[in-house]
Amino acid sequence: MALTVLTVLIIYLVLRTRINASPLSQIKMVLRKSQYNEYTRYIVNQMNLESGYLTNTLSQPPIYNPFSMSKVRIRPTTQLEGFYRNPRIDNNQKFGVYENYVSSAEDFILYLDYVRIPSGLDCQGYNSFIVSKGYASDKNYETKLNQMCG
Repeated sequence: MALTVLTVLIIYLVLRTRINASPLSQIKMVLRKSQYNEYTRYIVNQMNLESGYLTNTLSQPPIYNPFSMSKVRIRPTTQLEGFYRNPRIDNNQKFGVYENYVSSAEDFILYLDYVRIPSGLDCQGYNSFIVSKGYASDKNYETKLNQMCG
């Protein structure tokens, strides 16, 4: 009986944390539990640059795409069916849509797995690697990210 109560309590607390936590807290939680925990600060910088500190249309519900991830065609993904497109954003590019912020962070981890990011990079090294993989079309992307290194 005590084990059942404890299990229910744990499930309740986990679900409550996932639902009630701020978007940033949800994303950080996923990153910190991943093999990329060492890059949490750099990934959050990247997310903040992409999303305008979680204020742009892509990062808001019902799209939940704070990393501005394009619609995935090849690699494993947590994206939902369909996509979001706006003629005013990146030449009408197709962007992925997610169930929630946790799902979007999990997908970013899948992206890092796909590009095989090495461990042990400093902030500038992380930024250089991401740019080398063609993450953004902005020619000043790496400079902007490097300015966020603290």
